[in-house]
Amino acid sequence: MKKLWLSVLLPLTMVSSVLGAETETEDMQRAWTIAVEKDGEARYGHFAEYLDAYYHVTFDGEISLNDFNDALTALGVESVEDEGSFTLGDAAEGIVSLAGMKELALTYINADAPDKAEKKLEALGISPGELEQQDLPYIAAAMDLGFLDEEDDLTGPLSGEIAEKLFYLSAEAGGLARRYIGRISDPDILEAVRQTLSSDILFDEKSLTEVGEAIVLAGATSGFGLKMEGCNARFLDEYTIKYSHSDYAHATQLIALLRSEGLDGYVQIEPKISVYEYMIDWGEPGAPTPTYKVLEVKDGRYLCYAVEYDLMLEFDSIEEKKAFHGLVERYAKKYDESVDADGNVIEKLLLESWWQPLYSSNTEVEGFENLIDNVVYDEDGLFSIHSFSLPENKEMVQEVIRKVNADLKAEAVEIYVNPAFYRYISGSDYQ
Repeated sequence: MKKLWLSVLLPLTMVSSVLGAETETEDMQRAWTIAVEKDGEARYGHFAEYLDAYYHVTFDGEISLNDFNDALTALGVESVEDEGSFTLGDAAEGIVSLAGMKELALTYINADAPDKAEKKLEALGISPGELEQQDLPYIAAAMDLGFLDEEDDLTGPLSGEIAEKLFYLSAEAGGLARRYIGRISDPDILEAVRQTLSSDILFDEKSLTEVGEAIVLAGATSGFGLKMEGCNARFLDEYTIKYSHSDYAHATQLIALLRSEGLDGYVQIEPKISVYEYMIDWGEPGAPTPTYKVLEVKDGRYLCYAVEYDLMLEFDSIEEKKAFHGLVERYAKKYDESVDADGNVIEKLLLESWWQPLYSSNTEVEGFENLIDNVVYDEDGLFSIHSFSLPENKEMVQEVIRKVNADLKAEAVEIYVNPAFYRYISGSDYQ
């Protein structure tokens, strides 16, 4: 394979597209797409790790038809049939089906254009007569989609290395892998972030907010976040940091900072409604807007509902993930010396930097502290709430959840957060 393309799910719409590797196919329907070519090998993606982590699919050596069909089944796709030795060309049907493009492929042999597939392959210097007739529309479609190219040995065996790439790329095209709006290094990533964040407004799922409100009012946690599961980045935990904030410009500046420091990786915006107790002595909350409101939920007690976001960053390496904390501490966190006596920021920091920024990992990070993410899902699994607590308060939170609605699925997930946020949760310091 001379070049591979990764397709990117468009923000919020969950629409995906994959482009071909060569110039003549680049005018196909465009999405946020990047080439991942270096000496003929993909630099990014961790294809094998991803398939194993999410689907327990592994490939090794030469792949048989049974191996191939077992992998398709694991990803929820029907098996394919074949006679004789199993080749890369024979795999095209399953790969195109995994990408959700089977019907497209069959248009290559419809009544109006019965030889479209043959002409496509001949134009690429491939002899259709050397291939199985039933494979031709799928091979031609796989060429147009960028999964295969004319340099591939279509009559040769399917290797584990090629199977990993084909399965991952087609799974992503079919909405079964990462969801992201681009990469840190993309020239248009800042505009992608702006467009995604500018579309966010308040949303609700009543059964979950009732649980979250009860947790806050019981004093079990200080707040919770309501999220849409359809926007879940589905990143690899080992390489991923979740960074929470409310200011849109801050997100673009942070990504620009990471790029300037040579860090790279996938970017996704997960919309979130942040809910926390509002104290009236803070001042009158003002009129509600599409992104903010304060409601009285109990006599004399108020909750604020505000649009925020989780900026999901899957870095290309563990080293880059480790470097993130130091950059935030230096450029995106306030300390006493960051402000003057009147509270004006005098240190050179990113716009809207916080005293206690929140970023977390689902795997251990040196210097991070352990918290519990108390997650509750609605009956349909479309929404979830997340409330952070100290490990010793986990049972208190879970008990409130059971009392309010024992029918909802709830789980206590161990996470690791930056020291400043841990100090906020534990009440040990304001900075």
